[in-house]
Amino acid sequence: MALVQIADRVFVLPGGVNIGIVRLGNGGCALVDAGLNDSAAKKAIKAVREELGSEVTAVVTTHGHADHFGGNATVVKRTGARVLAPAIDEAILRYPILQPALLYGGADPIDSMRTNFMLAEASPVDVVYGAGPLPLDGFQGEAISLAGHSPNQMGILVDGVFFAADVVLPASVLEKYRIPYLFSLTDHLAALEACTAVDAEVVVAGHGPVLDSIGDLRDENRRIVLETADVIVAFCEVARTSGEIMTEVLERRGADVNDAPGYYLLQPTIQAYLSHLTRTGQLVSEIGANRSTWRRC
Repeated sequence: MALVQIADRVFVLPGGVNIGIVRLGNGGCALVDAGLNDSAAKKAIKAVREELGSEVTAVVTTHGHADHFGGNATVVKRTGARVLAPAIDEAILRYPILQPALLYGGADPIDSMRTNFMLAEASPVDVVYGAGPLPLDGFQGEAISLAGHSPNQMGILVDGVFFAADVVLPASVLEKYRIPYLFSLTDHLAALEACTAVDAEVVVAGHGPVLDSIGDLRDENRRIVLETADVIVAFCEVARTSGEIMTEVLERRGADVNDAPGYYLLQPTIQAYLSHLTRTGQLVSEIGANRSTWRRC
């Protein structure tokens, strides 16, 4: 698919993961994310070379999920590009086994969780960045904290274009998966507020179409999150285990899970809800009789 120009020096290569491309002052180009795999990376490199007559000299990774950095290794091998990644998430780029291991409760993950959707090829990290101006010559943009979907996810704002990573997911994804993966619900709710305050003329989410505004999609994502939280609180009128809570949420939200990757994406997501609801005083966590349970306050 051809590049879509969205500002004077900013482009997007649409795909399963939208790849941003920014012309730099030094004549090179920076990618914002590199997609899931070798194929996505090659398409981005080819587009930069053939459509822009340039070369990829940097990759700005928004967060440490394999579908967003799985193409990094190929880009680096073929172009020598430098890789920038957020603090904390950068560890997953360098040691990709951490992603499926974290989802699997910190243990050695089963083989069905070792597909390229969860286990990418390792990527070097040359620069670890945080919120604020990006340490990349000629980029002239800034990183905005959107933590929650991952420990330290970042959005990227450049020339009025807001690359919003996965702070919001499109309607098609919400309809299919029902309960978006979260590392921290507390942080995610803050990110959903922060993203609407970004002064941008165009919004490029990590998945789905380019948007004029993030507001409506933000509202839909927030609604789903709050409704799921309400389901949990209501169900915990009596003490429940996290497994019981997860089964109730999946059934109430119509989220059928039939494979290990789907199950182990949602299990820690439920834990993120329980942490938040305990933190905000809506639930209390109890340990007794060899069980961990949550109960409505």
